[in-house]
Amino acid sequence: MKKQRLIVIIVVFLAIVGFFGYNYVYQDHRDIKTETSTLEITAPYLLERFKTNNAEELLNKTITVTGKISDVEENGITLNGSVYASFDNLTSEDKVGDKIKIKGRCIGYDELFDIVKIDQSTVVK
Repeated sequence: MKKQRLIVIIVVFLAIVGFFGYNYVYQDHRDIKTETSTLEITAPYLLERFKTNNAEELLNKTITVTGKISDVEENGITLNGSVYASFDNLTSEDKVGDKIKIKGRCIGYDELFDIVKIDQSTVVK
């Protein structure tokens, strides 16, 4: 009888751990478009902040960046030569020289290209 009770307790414990483990591993994906920004900043100041202050607290945060478009690619825009924002599908009619505001997830600073990278970006009107 004691052996059966121990087996039942172990099975229940494993079921609970399995349930919480599954929910932890398979969390819903973030929707950056609907999140509110934790910071609103200009493109040159964002680059300067990464260079001088080692802005680790901005990594994986939703931020809004304002700047002039210096380069347009198929799925990305470079602002002021200092911030690269990638889009899932870029539909903006903006061109080089236009001022623009974008919201996205900050993924870090690329020391080789001296540029801050943002992904899952959207244009803020």
